[in-house]
Amino acid sequence: MVIQKIRSKRRYSEEKKKLRNNLIRERKAFHLKSEEHKNNIARNLIHFLNYKKCLTMNNKIACYWPIGSEIDTRPSLAALNEYKIIISIASTEKNNIKFRLWKPNTELEINKLGVLLKNREIKKPDVIICPLIGFDKKLNRLGRGGGYYDKILLNNKKAIKIGFAYSTQEIESVPMEKHDICMDAIITEEFIYKEA
Repeated sequence: MVIQKIRSKRRYSEEKKKLRNNLIRERKAFHLKSEEHKNNIARNLIHFLNYKKCLTMNNKIACYWPIGSEIDTRPSLAALNEYKIIISIASTEKNNIKFRLWKPNTELEINKLGVLLKNREIKKPDVIICPLIGFDKKLNRLGRGGGYYDKILLNNKKAIKIGFAYSTQEIESVPMEKHDICMDAIITEEFIYKEA
């Protein structure tokens, strides 16, 4: 029984690894043409957050700073900054993610795992926006495989969870494991995928 569980886990891991490699290649190629797409994603984000009434004063919205071919969040951050909300950025510290206060003049340091900020920590965000490698229409998310966001999403169950992706990152079905958490919405340059 234990051997079967290990084999099943390996099969999922191999399947996810193969999916990640293919999707990262596609994302990189699409990212090169992404100038207008990042603005469309920012517009779709504001539309969705208005619909969910999340842009009210002192609401806490956690985002990420783009690394490599991840969706460029800078237009989204600029749009969010127009509202009287508290914005934080995912800061990677000691194999952990902490959300730290972000303002347009915030200095950040890019490291191997992401970015590092020195500002105060913002706990219990109302909205968490995270990058992803792939997704399906059931709002399942394929991440980078490090488990950083799985832990954060698990510890912030009440937060509205939004994944950012290009439309080309959609796949038929994401292989899900027990620890995987699905999104409340996935926002692309074309569509807003959300729960019915």
